[in-house]
Amino acid sequence: MADIDQALLDQAHAYRIDGKYDEARPCYQQLLDASPDCAEGWWGLGLTVMNQGEFDESIEYLKKAAGLVPDSQRYVLDLGKHCAMLGMDDEAKAAYEKVVALDPNSREGADAATQLSYY
Repeated sequence: MADIDQALLDQAHAYRIDGKYDEARPCYQQLLDASPDCAEGWWGLGLTVMNQGEFDESIEYLKKAAGLVPDSQRYVLDLGKHCAMLGMDDEAKAAYEKVVALDPNSREGADAATQLSYY
């Protein structure tokens, strides 16, 4: 696996956080072309394309991030939240249950438990 270009990842995140999705997306793509196993890049790209209205693509990218780092409560929680927004209730519930199982006492675990209360 190639080293991750941390500066490029940081720039992509900065663009995304600032709502500059058209600038963030090619940064994430460039990063992932060089480092396809960068879960953080897939996660950021997933959030970016969701904000661009590409919902199916977003879910696939978030699944990729969660698959690369299955113990990441953040990646799995965000996958669950995006699934819930799209009416994918079974997938959302499964993601929330996984987050709680990983650590019910963390911030993410508490958030997932709250989300589960709606099902």
